[in-house]
Amino acid sequence: MTVTDQPEGPGQPSRSPHQVSLGESCVAAEDMEWAALPDTPLAQFNLDELLQRTVERVRKAMGADGAYVLLPTDDEGEFEIRAVIGLPRSVRQFTRLPVQARSGQLGSSLPVVYEDIQALPGAVPLLTGTDIRAVASIPLVVEARVTGYLGIVAKQPRCFTYDDTIRLQRAINRITLSVENARLAESYRVRRGWLSFLAEASDLLAGTLDHEQTLALVAQLVTPRLATWCAVYSVDETRVARLAYVWHEDETKVDALRAALEHTPPPDPRMLSNGQPWQGPDSAGSARIAEHRDQSNEAPIKPDDDFGVLSDTIVAFPLIARRHALGALLLGRERGDEFRRDVLDLADDLSRRAALALDNARLYSERTAISKALQRSLLPPELPEVPGLDVAVIYQAAGEGNDVGGDFYDLFPITVDRWGFAIGDVCGRGAQAAAVTGLARHALRILGREGHSVPIVLDRLNAAILDEGARARFLTLLYGEISSRPRKPGENQDESRAHGKSSNHAAHTSGGLRITFVSAGHPLPLRLRSTGEVESIGTPQTLLGVIEDLDLVAETIDLDPGDVLLCVTDGAIERRHDQHMLGEEGLAAALAKYGELTAAAVAHRIQQVVVNFAPKAPKDDMAILVLRVL
Repeated sequence: MTVTDQPEGPGQPSRSPHQVSLGESCVAAEDMEWAALPDTPLAQFNLDELLQRTVERVRKAMGADGAYVLLPTDDEGEFEIRAVIGLPRSVRQFTRLPVQARSGQLGSSLPVVYEDIQALPGAVPLLTGTDIRAVASIPLVVEARVTGYLGIVAKQPRCFTYDDTIRLQRAINRITLSVENARLAESYRVRRGWLSFLAEASDLLAGTLDHEQTLALVAQLVTPRLATWCAVYSVDETRVARLAYVWHEDETKVDALRAALEHTPPPDPRMLSNGQPWQGPDSAGSARIAEHRDQSNEAPIKPDDDFGVLSDTIVAFPLIARRHALGALLLGRERGDEFRRDVLDLADDLSRRAALALDNARLYSERTAISKALQRSLLPPELPEVPGLDVAVIYQAAGEGNDVGGDFYDLFPITVDRWGFAIGDVCGRGAQAAAVTGLARHALRILGREGHSVPIVLDRLNAAILDEGARARFLTLLYGEISSRPRKPGENQDESRAHGKSSNHAAHTSGGLRITFVSAGHPLPLRLRSTGEVESIGTPQTLLGVIEDLDLVAETIDLDPGDVLLCVTDGAIERRHDQHMLGEEGLAAALAKYGELTAAAVAHRIQQVVVNFAPKAPKDDMAILVLRVL
């Protein structure tokens, strides 16, 4: 008979001279070299060491040509060779075969002997196509449950008997519990390692909201931990997946891999299932790549640069989050190196986390773009030229720029010889603050151009803010009008004409400027005289958006040529470092040094003073408006 499940009977062919019967060599345990293994403290061996020592001793004791151990994977869907000796090269450690590929006898809890597997094609799929003839399989049983198989093989048929396997099983039972404990301990370590990997990957992915950086991070997390190489595709505005990032454990192959993938139709995330095998380019695709290389005068393709990587084992994962198809993830290994089920499960989990991180980055980018567009709409696109006045503004938003600030400024013409200016700060941030900012800026322009005085303009703006009801936000505002200052007695207008200046320009440059303003709860402006003296001008009055009846009074100052007027929001005044605040005194001391600079230079120097006052980035928005009389 070919498959034996009972003791060897009379007339069965004897073994070849090099085969030794278990009954002859292992009658006494003390005579078995490999049987001494259980007497060694097994805790000093890991699973692979324990199994490798076992197959070595079994082969020697049995006089077999080879031996191997099969253990189930964690999901028990496959068997994996965990130790092997003396088998053909095609049967390597960690080779896997599906459970359903076993024969019925291999799944038995009793020893099985195959006298000649070549007489039963496919009986032992693991050894199909090899020169192995005889096989004996001994189950590893723990508490009546099969936990694996020990196999011995020979190149000659009918080399093992059923009695041999029974006695071998009795001996091997001495270590099966240790093997199972080692396997469970290894499984626990692997799972704990995977969980640590996922936790670390999640922290890294959550640490960035940059789309491109997230794509690169995903590829570098996967390689080489899960795969030899990785490619990440990103879906663009047209919903087409485009190659975004490629990484290979051998960095010299990255360019070749990218070139191959760029000439290959991308995977469709909507048609992929998790861990689905993916087919690389066909021969025509490789030809197109070579043709592209020839036309671009690139270096000729070397034998090790033939894009063979795409004939590797490749699996694909869709990147889908919140019902949005964001791209696809390709993982590749060398041909024949199949992905284990636990690796595919881990890659599936990681792809879901990566998709969520990419979607977060997408939403953040969209919000940032909207916020920046809205912020730009709340500021004047450009400043008008005011004769006799050098003007500079700086706006610095706090944070990462993904929210709209409440600070704003404006400078606009009212009439031919009058200009309005404003700098303000709405309470809070976000859409509600932006609504009040937009209301204030446009109302100031409309009311100012209707010819209303400064107090009336602010009074009507206050009423408009209060009309917003629960959406209203209080507003601090410095608003004023710039006009030419009447000439002082003794000034000679004809002298200005003699220098080629128009009468209108001479009225501004010779007589200076007059500013009529109201500071409604806003930091008072600082005036730097040409003599170097700095003073705060104006009187604090009631802010807007709090009470209905305001009693605002306009104040007027005349600025001489060379004078500088500095207006800021509270983000500059209230800049703090520990217990110290920059304050008005700090700004005044800094401003006193910049009397000879242009308005733009003064604004930038003041910005540097504010930013450098503390090591941390400013937490509040900051607007700076500088008016310098020429």
